[in-house]
Amino acid sequence: MSIPFNIDQLPTCFKKFLEDNDIDPEIYTVADLPRYIRTNTHLPLSQRPTLQQLREQFETDQVFSVPELADFFSVQLGQKRISDISAYKEHAIFGIDLSSAIAVEALGLEKDDQVLDLCCAPGAKLCMISNILGRDGLGTVTGVDLAAHRLATCRSLLKKYKVGEKVRLFEGDGTTFEVPPPSRLGNKVIEGSSSSKRQKVIQSKPFWASRLLRFDSQVNSGSFYDKVLVDAECTHDGSIAHILKYEKWGWNTFEKNFMDSNRILNITQLQRDLMKQGWKMLKPGGTMVYSNY
Repeated sequence: MSIPFNIDQLPTCFKKFLEDNDIDPEIYTVADLPRYIRTNTHLPLSQRPTLQQLREQFETDQVFSVPELADFFSVQLGQKRISDISAYKEHAIFGIDLSSAIAVEALGLEKDDQVLDLCCAPGAKLCMISNILGRDGLGTVTGVDLAAHRLATCRSLLKKYKVGEKVRLFEGDGTTFEVPPPSRLGNKVIEGSSSSKRQKVIQSKPFWASRLLRFDSQVNSGSFYDKVLVDAECTHDGSIAHILKYEKWGWNTFEKNFMDSNRILNITQLQRDLMKQGWKMLKPGGTMVYSNY
């Protein structure tokens, strides 16, 4: 059992931040936070672990299905780590934050959806989106991130779980990203992405793309995305685990790293700009989900 965090340690500046935003500091005393995992539904049903098998592998009965989220489980870790169990080693499950999973679920994905994830790293959302789109249909997902090393992590995760056949990744600024959805998936034309008389080739080579998407012409035919996800960078005040790390890192660094007013203003503007661009790339009648948990 973990020792509850002493909220008296919180710096005065952060206590004021919590008070100004009507946040109860007691939330940071929550101990033994659960972890969350999702079944890799690209695998045949016979290779996916059941709830009982997960409990046996984690050696605890504190594994539960999460209501309203298919193939999703909470785990109260004991002596076992997620990476210790055979289901993880066999790539049958992957870790993903609950907030990220809820954001993906809120998209209401269908098999033919063209999906844009403007803040795709570190890649768990891409895996879940790919799982839900499935192997049937013409749905694809386009992931964008500013940093190549984060995109490399995404690529590794997609390859590890073998869920990247309908994914392409772009290194770029999500606030200005304008590459349209792919026009083809392999030799199949994606409906709504056919060429128009006035074509403009977007000169933006993917950081990585699956074989089915690698040679897409990126012709701008006036098409947009069915679903856009903006899971934006945030202040992390809602992340209990993140805040509690400063107990080890040292509270003397907290105000500089977390409470700097310029940083907060910059993040706020970044979120606005990402939403604005996401809306611009969304087709009429489409769905955009914004999340900053």
